[in-house]
Amino acid sequence: MESKCYDGDVAVVSTFEFHKDRERAPHWEQPIHRGRLETAGRFVLAARDIDAVAKTTVVDLGCGDGGLVAHLRLNWSRTLDVSGYDFQPSNEDGWKERRLEGVCHQLDFVRWWTAVPRAEVYVITEVLEHLTDPHAMLKRIRLRGAQLVCSSPHDETYESHDACHAWAWDQEGYAAMIREAGFAIRAHEIVDRFQVVWAVPE
Repeated sequence: MESKCYDGDVAVVSTFEFHKDRERAPHWEQPIHRGRLETAGRFVLAARDIDAVAKTTVVDLGCGDGGLVAHLRLNWSRTLDVSGYDFQPSNEDGWKERRLEGVCHQLDFVRWWTAVPRAEVYVITEVLEHLTDPHAMLKRIRLRGAQLVCSSPHDETYESHDACHAWAWDQEGYAAMIREAGFAIRAHEIVDRFQVVWAVPE
């Protein structure tokens, strides 16, 4: 099941105005989020081309304060070229602490999609549920022929969801959205209250 949880044409929770004064959330250090981020990292490693001469390019859309980007760069810099994009100003403090200046960038990547570099793998964890049109975001990624690693809560509904979320999906509804965008799902795992997916272009 898929539920739209906002009224009107634009989800307020998707806008810069909504996020500009929000506090930084160090998800990598938070136990509730660590498992789903580690699973996303494992899926990125599964998606890389280990036989390629060049590094596999990975872009983390909605990278937050850079926890996953830092983890991948620290441990797999020989085979992965990882960068991140986010538009919440408070996350810049995390980029500085994690030494990701010049690696993570302030950008409204939905509005300015053409400014996002092409990549072989796009990561978009805990972002789709905030967007006005998550379907369109997935289709943009698919049009670039990239692999996808994404996550969202699996236990929310129209009646019961985080006030910051514009959409809610159960496992079946999430899979249907991803397939509709033109992907084949390679893995779909439940980690605590999150669902994490690795998908490839069909």
